[in-house]
Amino acid sequence: MKNIVALTLLLSSTCIVFAQDEGAIKKRERIERDKSIFIGGGISNATSLADYSIGMNFEGGFVKRVNRVLSIGGSISYLNFNYDPNITSSRIAPANINTFPSNFYYDPTALNDPAFIDAGALISISGSDLSVISLAANIKLNFVPIKENTKISVYGFAKPFVASATNSAGNIILDGVLYNSQTGNLDKVSGATENLPFEEVSVITGGIFLGPGVEFFPNSPISFFLQASFGYTFPVDQFSIKSLNRDINKWPDTPTATSLGFTSINFAGGISFNID
Repeated sequence: MKNIVALTLLLSSTCIVFAQDEGAIKKRERIERDKSIFIGGGISNATSLADYSIGMNFEGGFVKRVNRVLSIGGSISYLNFNYDPNITSSRIAPANINTFPSNFYYDPTALNDPAFIDAGALISISGSDLSVISLAANIKLNFVPIKENTKISVYGFAKPFVASATNSAGNIILDGVLYNSQTGNLDKVSGATENLPFEEVSVITGGIFLGPGVEFFPNSPISFFLQASFGYTFPVDQFSIKSLNRDINKWPDTPTATSLGFTSINFAGGISFNID
C-alpha cells in the first residue's frame, strides 16, 4: 500500500513539473515593433552590360519579423541604366592585325586586301536606356538574434523578383570610314552616314538579389540601414553595340533587339519606420 501511495505521489509531482515546463515553453516573449516600412536608394553597376553607365536604384517595401532572426515581406523597386556611347568608343578591341575602336564594324565586301580590314563604319547609338520595375519577395535573416538593446544588426537577404524591363526607343547611326594607312586613322567618308531608328521594347522577366546589410537601432521607432547586393536579371530585350554582329552585311534590314541577361552590383542606404 505504501508503495502505491509513493508511486502515486511521484507521478503527480512529475505531471506538475511537466505542466510547469510546458507552460514555460508555450510562453513567448512579445516582439515589439515587429513591422517595418522602409524606403531606400543608391547606385548600381550593370557589370555585364558594357555600354551602360552607372545607374540608380530605388526601393520601398514592408517586412514583418517572424521571430528575432527571420523577417519576411515584399517590396517594389526601380532600376535604371543610361546608355553611354562614350564607354563603348573609349574601349579598344582588335578587329584584325590593327587595333580599331570597339565601335568599328567592318564591311568585307569593301576590302581592298582580304587579309586586311580597311573599310567599314563607326557605330553609335542614341537612346536605348534600360529601366527595370520589379516586384520582389523579401527574406531577411539576422546573423545574431535581435534583442531589445541591440544597436547594430548584421543580416543577409534574398529578394527573388518578377519585373517589367523596358529598352527606350533610339537610333543606330553608321558613319562610313576608310582606314588611312599613312595616318593610322579611320577617316569618315563624306555622304556615307546612315540612320537606323528602333522602337521601344518591353519584356516581362525576373531574377534575384542576394547580399548582406547592416541596420542601426533596429528596435527604435526609426532605424537606418546600408546594404550591398549582387543581382542577376534574366534576359531582357536591348539594343547595344556589344550585341551587334561585327560584320555589317549580317545585320537585318530593321534593327532587332537582342535578348541578354545581365548581372549587377548594387549599393543602397535607407530608413525604416518600425511599428507595433
